[in-house]
Amino acid sequence: MMVYEIPQDSEKWIKNELRKKYSFGKAEEKYREILKTYEKFSNEAPSIGGKANPMSKNFYGALSAFAYYECMNRNMSPDEITDMCFGMMIGDRKGGQLSRFNLNNKLVRKIFHGLFRLRSKKLNKHKKDGSWNNTWGMEVNPLNHKEGISIHLVGCPIADFAKKNGYEELMPYFCETDKTVVEHMGGTLYREHTVADGYKDCDYWIKNRGK
Repeated sequence: MMVYEIPQDSEKWIKNELRKKYSFGKAEEKYREILKTYEKFSNEAPSIGGKANPMSKNFYGALSAFAYYECMNRNMSPDEITDMCFGMMIGDRKGGQLSRFNLNNKLVRKIFHGLFRLRSKKLNKHKKDGSWNNTWGMEVNPLNHKEGISIHLVGCPIADFAKKNGYEELMPYFCETDKTVVEHMGGTLYREHTVADGYKDCDYWIKNRGK
């Protein structure tokens, strides 16, 4: 099975952190250990479509976080784990993108939901026929919200991997990072449940901040 290359944001964050912790030689050695662990995880995990799946980066970013955590002997503080999740997901990209849009505007909502429907069609097709194994499914605005934009992600390969490999203690941090990322982008995420908490889906209802 082909190993999915470690995401660039994860690679950059890991290398920066290792440089803070170790000498140059030790940092290089530790990175090779993390990369080897990541490749093992990537090889053992069910394929969710590789680069053909627009959400693969999320999954393999999570695997790189699991690999880093493992190679830190699963000994990281809550603040360190939070920083890892956010750093690997956002990197050094500027925020505020969502603040440019009125997410209550009918045309804006139609455009966003239309883009998500294109993605959902692809994800749901491969999830149904099994070709992308346990990839996410997607429902677009299933609760018919009249404000903001809403999707539900059905199932979660990250939660599946965490449960199978004993990393469930990290899942609350991954889920909470969704909120932090949306805030970084200029919005607010309202959420009632996640797959990691035992539900069939994770709900995302994103509104403009303060509205």
